Amino acid sequence: MKKNRISTTNQHEPSIRYRSASSCCSWLIILLFIFASCASAPRVSFQQQENRELSVLPAGARVYLWADAVQGRPLLDAFASVYLAGEGISDILDSTQSAAVAIFPDQNQGRRFFLAASGSYPRAMASFSLFFNRGWRRQRSVTGSSYWFSRNDNIALALGSNLALVSDVDPYENFTFEIPPEGFTEFNRGYALAGWLNDPSDSINTFISNLGIPLQVPAEDLFFGAVSSEADWELVFRIRTPSPTHARSLITLFSMARLFILSGPQIPLPADDLAMGPQEAARLLLANTPEQDGDALTLRIGPLSESMIALLFTLFSVYSN
Repeated sequence: MKKNRISTTNQHEPSIRYRSASSCCSWLIILLFIFASCASAPRVSFQQQENRELSVLPAGARVYLWADAVQGRPLLDAFASVYLAGEGISDILDSTQSAAVAIFPDQNQGRRFFLAASGSYPRAMASFSLFFNRGWRRQRSVTGSSYWFSRNDNIALALGSNLALVSDVDPYENFTFEIPPEGFTEFNRGYALAGWLNDPSDSINTFISNLGIPLQVPAEDLFFGAVSSEADWELVFRIRTPSPTHARSLITLFSMARLFILSGPQIPLPADDLAMGPQEAARLLLANTPEQDGDALTLRIGPLSESMIALLFTLFSVYSN
Protein backbone atom coordinates (compact mmCIF):
# COMPACT_ATOMS: atom_id res chain seq x y z
CA MET A 1 0.00 0.00 0.00
CA LYS A 2 1.30 3.40 -0.94
CA LYS A 3 2.00 5.75 1.96
CA ASN A 4 0.65 9.24 2.30
CA ARG A 5 3.54 11.67 2.30
CA ILE A 6 4.13 15.34 2.75
CA SER A 7 6.78 17.27 0.89
CA THR A 8 7.74 20.90 0.70
CA THR A 9 7.93 20.46 -3.06
CA ASN A 10 4.71 18.51 -3.45
CA GLN A 11 2.34 19.86 -6.11
CA HIS A 12 -0.56 19.51 -3.65
CA GLU A 13 1.13 21.53 -0.94
CA PRO A 14 -1.19 24.59 -1.04
CA SER A 15 -4.24 22.49 -0.13
CA ILE A 16 -2.31 20.73 2.61
CA ARG A 17 -1.04 24.02 3.97
CA TYR A 18 -4.44 25.45 4.78
CA ARG A 19 -6.26 22.22 5.60
CA SER A 20 -6.36 22.70 9.34
CA ALA A 21 -6.32 25.46 11.92
CA SER A 22 -3.32 23.77 13.50
CA SER A 23 -1.30 24.49 10.38
CA CYS A 24 -1.69 28.10 11.37
CA CYS A 25 1.07 27.62 13.90
CA SER A 26 3.12 28.39 10.85
CA TRP A 27 0.97 31.48 10.26
CA LEU A 28 3.21 33.11 12.80
CA ILE A 29 5.46 33.35 9.79
CA ILE A 30 2.80 33.87 7.17
CA LEU A 31 1.37 36.79 9.14
CA LEU A 32 4.63 37.96 10.66
CA PHE A 33 3.85 40.19 8.29
CA ILE A 34 2.52 41.89 6.18
CA PHE A 35 3.56 44.31 8.95
CA ALA A 36 5.49 46.55 6.65
CA SER A 37 2.11 47.91 5.67
CA CYS A 38 0.03 49.01 8.62
CA ALA A 39 -0.72 51.94 10.86
CA SER A 40 -2.75 53.38 13.74
CA ALA A 41 -1.25 52.77 17.16
CA PRO A 42 -2.93 50.03 19.19
CA ARG A 43 -3.95 51.21 22.64
CA VAL A 44 -3.41 48.15 24.81
CA SER A 45 -2.43 47.86 28.46
CA PHE A 46 -0.36 44.72 29.01
CA GLN A 47 -1.41 42.57 31.93
CA GLN A 48 1.84 40.64 32.37
CA GLN A 49 5.52 41.32 31.83
CA GLU A 50 6.60 37.92 30.54
CA ASN A 51 5.41 36.99 27.05
CA ARG A 52 3.32 40.14 27.13
CA GLU A 53 1.81 39.51 23.69
CA LEU A 54 -0.10 36.53 25.11
CA SER A 55 -2.00 38.86 27.43
CA VAL A 56 -3.82 40.59 24.55
CA LEU A 57 -5.00 37.49 22.65
CA PRO A 58 -8.73 36.62 22.46
CA ALA A 59 -10.09 33.58 24.27
CA GLY A 60 -11.60 30.59 22.46
CA ALA A 61 -8.82 29.74 20.00
CA ARG A 62 -7.72 26.20 19.28
CA VAL A 63 -3.98 26.89 19.16
CA TYR A 64 -1.85 29.53 20.88
CA LEU A 65 1.76 30.08 19.89
CA TRP A 66 4.49 32.43 21.11
CA ALA A 67 7.90 32.97 19.50
CA ASP A 68 11.05 34.87 20.31
CA ALA A 69 11.96 36.34 16.91
CA VAL A 70 15.60 36.71 17.97
CA GLN A 71 16.42 33.36 19.58
CA GLY A 72 14.01 31.52 17.29
CA ARG A 73 15.10 33.24 14.07
CA PRO A 74 16.44 30.02 12.44
CA LEU A 75 13.08 28.33 13.11
CA LEU A 76 11.12 31.28 11.75
CA ASP A 77 13.28 31.37 8.64
CA ALA A 78 12.65 27.63 8.14
CA PHE A 79 8.88 28.12 8.37
CA ALA A 80 9.13 31.05 5.96
CA SER A 81 11.04 28.95 3.43
CA VAL A 82 8.30 26.29 3.54
CA TYR A 83 5.26 28.56 3.50
CA LEU A 84 6.39 31.81 1.86
CA ALA A 85 9.56 30.99 -0.04
CA GLY A 86 11.17 33.56 2.27
CA GLU A 87 10.06 36.53 0.17
CA GLY A 88 10.29 39.82 2.06
CA ILE A 89 10.28 38.09 5.44
CA SER A 90 13.87 38.72 6.48
CA ASP A 91 13.58 42.51 6.77
CA ILE A 92 10.28 42.21 8.64
CA LEU A 93 11.66 39.73 11.17
CA ASP A 94 14.60 42.06 11.72
CA SER A 95 12.11 44.55 13.20
CA THR A 96 10.30 42.03 15.44
CA GLN A 97 11.34 40.92 18.92
CA SER A 98 8.56 38.52 19.82
CA ALA A 99 5.03 37.63 18.75
CA ALA A 100 2.03 35.54 19.75
CA VAL A 101 -0.78 34.17 17.61
CA ALA A 102 -4.19 32.63 18.32
CA ILE A 103 -5.73 30.32 15.71
CA PHE A 104 -9.45 29.57 15.92
CA PRO A 105 -11.25 26.35 14.89
CA ASP A 106 -12.08 25.87 11.22
CA GLN A 107 -15.81 25.93 11.97
CA ASN A 108 -15.56 29.24 13.81
CA GLN A 109 -17.90 31.74 12.12
CA GLY A 110 -16.17 34.83 13.45
CA ARG A 111 -12.49 35.49 13.89
CA ARG A 112 -10.03 33.02 12.33
CA PHE A 113 -6.79 34.33 13.79
CA PHE A 114 -5.30 37.10 15.88
CA LEU A 115 -1.64 38.05 16.14
CA ALA A 116 0.18 40.47 18.44
CA ALA A 117 3.85 41.34 18.00
CA SER A 118 6.41 43.53 19.73
CA GLY A 119 9.19 45.26 17.85
CA SER A 120 10.23 48.50 16.23
CA TYR A 121 7.99 49.33 13.27
CA PRO A 122 8.04 52.19 10.74
CA ARG A 123 4.61 53.55 11.62
CA ALA A 124 4.83 56.86 9.72
CA MET A 125 6.27 55.23 6.62
CA ALA A 126 3.61 52.51 6.71
CA SER A 127 0.79 55.04 6.99
CA PHE A 128 2.11 56.97 4.03
CA SER A 129 2.46 53.80 1.97
CA LEU A 130 -1.03 52.53 2.77
CA PHE A 131 -2.67 55.86 2.04
CA PHE A 132 -1.64 55.53 -1.61
CA ASN A 133 -2.30 51.79 -1.87
CA ARG A 134 -5.68 51.03 -3.47
CA GLY A 135 -5.76 47.59 -1.89
CA TRP A 136 -6.04 49.03 1.63
CA ARG A 137 -8.71 51.19 3.22
CA ARG A 138 -8.85 52.88 6.60
CA GLN A 139 -11.70 51.50 8.75
CA ARG A 140 -13.31 52.74 11.95
CA SER A 141 -13.43 50.21 14.79
CA VAL A 142 -16.48 49.70 16.99
CA THR A 143 -14.27 51.05 19.79
CA GLY A 144 -13.61 54.28 17.88
CA SER A 145 -10.02 53.48 16.91
CA SER A 146 -8.97 53.21 13.26
CA TYR A 147 -7.12 50.45 11.44
CA TRP A 148 -6.32 49.36 7.90
CA PHE A 149 -8.12 46.58 6.07
CA SER A 150 -7.33 44.71 2.85
CA ARG A 151 -10.42 43.19 1.21
CA ASN A 152 -8.25 41.23 -1.21
CA ASP A 153 -6.37 39.44 1.58
CA ASN A 154 -9.03 39.75 4.30
CA ILE A 155 -6.41 41.14 6.68
CA ALA A 156 -6.93 43.85 9.31
CA LEU A 157 -3.83 45.64 10.57
CA ALA A 158 -3.11 48.06 13.37
CA LEU A 159 0.44 49.21 13.99
CA GLY A 160 2.04 51.26 16.70
CA SER A 161 5.71 52.04 16.99
CA ASN A 162 6.25 49.05 19.30
CA LEU A 163 3.12 46.89 18.99
CA ALA A 164 1.37 45.38 15.98
CA LEU A 165 -2.05 43.69 15.89
CA VAL A 166 -3.16 41.53 12.96
CA SER A 167 -6.47 39.74 12.40
CA ASP A 168 -9.05 38.97 9.73
CA VAL A 169 -11.63 41.19 11.47
CA ASP A 170 -11.54 44.39 13.52
CA PRO A 171 -8.45 43.93 15.76
CA TYR A 172 -9.93 46.29 18.35
CA GLU A 173 -13.22 44.42 18.59
CA ASN A 174 -14.29 43.79 22.18
CA PHE A 175 -13.47 40.26 23.34
CA THR A 176 -12.53 38.27 26.43
CA PHE A 177 -8.78 37.94 26.91
CA GLU A 178 -7.26 34.47 26.96
CA ILE A 179 -5.65 33.35 30.21
CA PRO A 180 -2.70 30.99 29.56
CA PRO A 181 -3.13 27.57 31.23
CA GLU A 182 -1.64 27.10 34.67
CA GLY A 183 2.03 26.28 34.38
CA PHE A 184 2.58 27.59 30.85
CA THR A 185 4.56 30.69 31.91
CA GLU A 186 6.98 28.49 33.85
CA PHE A 187 7.14 25.95 31.02
CA ASN A 188 7.89 28.61 28.42
CA ARG A 189 11.00 30.03 30.05
CA GLY A 190 14.03 29.32 27.92
CA TYR A 191 12.15 28.31 24.77
CA ALA A 192 12.54 30.08 21.46
CA LEU A 193 9.05 28.98 20.41
CA ALA A 194 6.27 27.57 22.59
CA GLY A 195 2.51 27.17 22.72
CA TRP A 196 -0.45 25.13 23.80
CA LEU A 197 -3.60 23.48 22.46
CA ASN A 198 -7.01 24.05 24.02
CA ASP A 199 -9.03 20.84 24.52
CA PRO A 200 -6.13 18.80 23.11
CA SER A 201 -7.35 15.19 23.53
CA ASP A 202 -9.21 14.85 20.22
CA SER A 203 -6.42 16.42 18.18
CA ILE A 204 -3.69 14.37 19.85
CA ASN A 205 -5.52 11.06 19.57
CA THR A 206 -6.55 11.65 15.96
CA PHE A 207 -2.94 12.47 15.11
CA ILE A 208 -1.58 9.42 16.95
CA SER A 209 -4.17 7.14 15.34
CA ASN A 210 -3.32 8.41 11.85
CA LEU A 211 0.35 7.70 12.51
CA GLY A 212 -0.54 4.06 13.27
CA ILE A 213 0.41 4.26 16.96
CA PRO A 214 -1.87 2.04 19.14
CA LEU A 215 -2.25 4.58 21.94
CA GLN A 216 -4.91 6.87 23.41
CA VAL A 217 -3.83 9.83 25.55
CA PRO A 218 -6.23 11.39 28.11
CA ALA A 219 -4.67 14.84 27.75
CA GLU A 220 -6.05 17.75 29.76
CA ASP A 221 -3.28 20.14 28.71
CA LEU A 222 -0.65 20.01 25.97
CA PHE A 223 2.31 22.40 25.95
CA PHE A 224 4.98 22.31 23.27
CA GLY A 225 8.27 24.12 22.89
CA ALA A 226 11.45 24.24 20.83
CA VAL A 227 14.83 24.90 22.39
CA SER A 228 18.25 25.19 20.81
CA SER A 229 20.57 22.29 21.63
CA GLU A 230 24.11 23.04 20.43
CA ALA A 231 23.88 23.06 16.61
CA ASP A 232 20.41 21.49 16.51
CA TRP A 233 16.98 21.82 18.11
CA GLU A 234 14.95 19.79 20.58
CA LEU A 235 11.16 19.61 20.58
CA VAL A 236 9.54 19.20 24.00
CA PHE A 237 5.93 18.17 24.64
CA ARG A 238 4.37 18.31 28.10
CA ILE A 239 1.08 16.44 28.49
CA ARG A 240 -0.95 16.84 31.67
CA THR A 241 -3.23 13.88 32.47
CA PRO A 242 -6.12 13.59 34.99
CA SER A 243 -3.90 12.05 37.69
CA PRO A 244 -0.46 10.60 38.45
CA THR A 245 -2.00 7.14 37.98
CA HIS A 246 -3.01 8.02 34.42
CA ALA A 247 0.48 9.36 33.75
CA ARG A 248 2.09 6.20 35.12
CA SER A 249 -0.16 4.02 32.97
CA LEU A 250 0.72 6.06 29.91
CA ILE A 251 4.43 5.39 30.49
CA THR A 252 3.65 1.68 30.17
CA LEU A 253 1.49 2.22 27.08
CA PHE A 254 4.21 4.35 25.46
CA SER A 255 6.72 1.54 26.06
CA MET A 256 4.39 -0.97 24.39
CA ALA A 257 3.77 1.40 21.48
CA ARG A 258 7.51 1.87 21.02
CA LEU A 259 8.00 -1.89 20.76
CA PHE A 260 5.16 -2.08 18.25
CA ILE A 261 6.50 0.71 16.04
CA LEU A 262 10.23 0.09 16.38
CA SER A 263 9.90 -3.66 15.72
CA GLY A 264 8.45 -2.93 12.26
CA PRO A 265 10.40 -2.24 9.06
CA GLN A 266 13.11 0.31 9.78
CA ILE A 267 12.64 3.02 7.17
CA PRO A 268 15.42 5.62 7.19
CA LEU A 269 14.36 9.06 8.34
CA PRO A 270 14.16 11.50 5.44
CA ALA A 271 16.70 14.17 4.69
CA ASP A 272 15.49 17.70 5.34
CA ASP A 273 14.56 18.31 1.72
CA LEU A 274 12.57 15.09 1.31
CA ALA A 275 9.07 14.02 2.33
CA MET A 276 8.20 12.67 5.76
CA GLY A 277 5.43 10.09 6.08
CA PRO A 278 3.48 8.78 9.08
CA GLN A 279 5.82 5.83 9.71
CA GLU A 280 8.91 8.02 9.92
CA ALA A 281 7.12 10.52 12.15
CA ALA A 282 5.93 7.75 14.49
CA ARG A 283 9.47 6.45 14.90
CA LEU A 284 10.69 9.96 15.60
CA LEU A 285 8.01 10.66 18.22
CA LEU A 286 8.60 7.35 20.00
CA ALA A 287 12.40 7.47 19.95
CA ASN A 288 12.48 8.35 23.66
CA THR A 289 10.33 7.22 26.56
CA PRO A 290 8.44 10.10 28.25
CA GLU A 291 9.47 11.33 31.68
CA GLN A 292 6.83 11.44 34.42
CA ASP A 293 6.40 14.41 36.75
CA GLY A 294 3.31 13.88 38.91
CA ASP A 295 0.27 13.96 36.62
CA ALA A 296 2.32 15.14 33.62
CA LEU A 297 4.50 13.50 30.98
CA THR A 298 7.37 15.21 29.19
CA LEU A 299 8.42 13.89 25.78
CA ARG A 300 11.68 15.09 24.25
CA ILE A 301 12.48 14.72 20.55
CA GLY A 302 15.81 15.58 19.02
CA PRO A 303 18.25 16.48 17.74
CA LEU A 304 16.25 18.03 14.91
CA SER A 305 17.01 20.59 12.23
CA GLU A 306 14.83 23.65 11.73
CA SER A 307 13.38 22.27 8.50
CA MET A 308 12.56 18.94 10.16
CA ILE A 309 10.57 20.79 12.83
CA ALA A 310 8.68 22.65 10.09
CA LEU A 311 7.81 19.29 8.49
CA LEU A 312 6.56 17.90 11.81
CA PHE A 313 4.27 20.91 12.31
CA THR A 314 2.89 20.35 8.82
CA LEU A 315 2.31 16.67 9.57
CA PHE A 316 0.37 17.51 12.71
CA SER A 317 -1.81 19.98 10.84
CA VAL A 318 -2.75 17.35 8.28
CA TYR A 319 -3.21 14.30 10.52
CA SER A 320 -4.90 15.88 13.56
CA ASN A 321 -8.30 16.30 11.87
